[in-house]
Amino acid sequence: MPEPSLSVEHGPWSLRSEDRLSAGEFRDLVCHMDGPCASLFMPTHRGGPQVRQDPIRLKNLARAAEQSLIDKGYRSSDVRSWLASLSALETDDEFWRYQSEGLAVFVTPTFVRLFRLPLRFDESIIVSDRFHVSPLLPYFTEDERFYLLSLSQNGCRLLRCTRNTVTRVDLPGAPPSMTETPGYERRETQLQFEALAPRGSGGTGSGGGTALFHGHGSSSDVSTADVERYFRAVDRAVCDVLHDRREPLVLAGVDYLLPLYKTISQYGPIASEALTGNYEERRDEELRRDAWHIMESRLMHNRRATLEQVNEAVATGRGSDRLEEVVPAAVQGRVDMLVIPVDRHAWGRFDPDRQQAEVHDEPQTGDEDLYELAVVQTFLHRGQVFPAKGTESLAARFRY
Repeated sequence: MPEPSLSVEHGPWSLRSEDRLSAGEFRDLVCHMDGPCASLFMPTHRGGPQVRQDPIRLKNLARAAEQSLIDKGYRSSDVRSWLASLSALETDDEFWRYQSEGLAVFVTPTFVRLFRLPLRFDESIIVSDRFHVSPLLPYFTEDERFYLLSLSQNGCRLLRCTRNTVTRVDLPGAPPSMTETPGYERRETQLQFEALAPRGSGGTGSGGGTALFHGHGSSSDVSTADVERYFRAVDRAVCDVLHDRREPLVLAGVDYLLPLYKTISQYGPIASEALTGNYEERRDEELRRDAWHIMESRLMHNRRATLEQVNEAVATGRGSDRLEEVVPAAVQGRVDMLVIPVDRHAWGRFDPDRQQAEVHDEPQTGDEDLYELAVVQTFLHRGQVFPAKGTESLAARFRY
């Protein structure tokens, strides 16, 4: 388990280590324009001999950041004080024992923020007047909120999930189990499972709600009518909680129960794929992990659709793949969708008075990463940003 977040504050200076990055924290990083700002990224490891190399990587990155800041004219004594907390972390075994896939570090003269995230970063260090945030984008763009409903005759669970998080959601009004649903009638039997078929399916026991569901180790039979009554009560509770939300709902449970719930449910966006099996004893985190495989394929489909929309806009003159056109449009708030290459830079300068971008083949003194500028400005103007692997240049769809 990750260690608790570390927070140290004294006077105007603070260090904070987080295991998650909220949208609010990301916006704070984007909006911080009071330089100097140093952004450091590196891969980390959860175990094995490479764990011992991670503190050395951070030490080398901190030295590179120190030299870059000194080269920009800052006093070496000041720079060392800004980076002192990173030097202390090099020998902090407890800190390195609880890592994720990557470490992002943001340093200013007054604070240091560290994020241990499930993202595999390349080693890099950028010193500028603002933070370099593009490597963080996959944390949000390769993510999607969804709900997961685990169903069984013995109870149900509703979970709110993302790629990296899971939270249990209360379901007021949901019966604790099928046998505690108002109207349930108990029938004694020695039989085991005979049939489970929703009405109208044509399967064994269908027709008029007379099919029987038998739980192993139980002395009771449950008719389709009992299951429907229970599921309707559960669905009412789910819809009361989610009401007008549109996030997808993934179902989990034994395969013969799920089709019946789908036919009953009034919640619209139920995922076509489901987790089938007995999930009663599975931990919430295990459910989230298994369900994410379903959501990931959905995310890939949506990403392909986004690329098609942007490419169509470029082809019809409602967008552009030229950096000289996209950067001014982003600054002006005209970019609706931006597709940006992963782990690539485009060095140059932007003249805000003339609203012109000048691109250089090699970085020159005073240059900035124009890809990063386009990302930040699109985000600040509430546009959508999609990092894409395998693309050589950016592309944008314009609002007007």
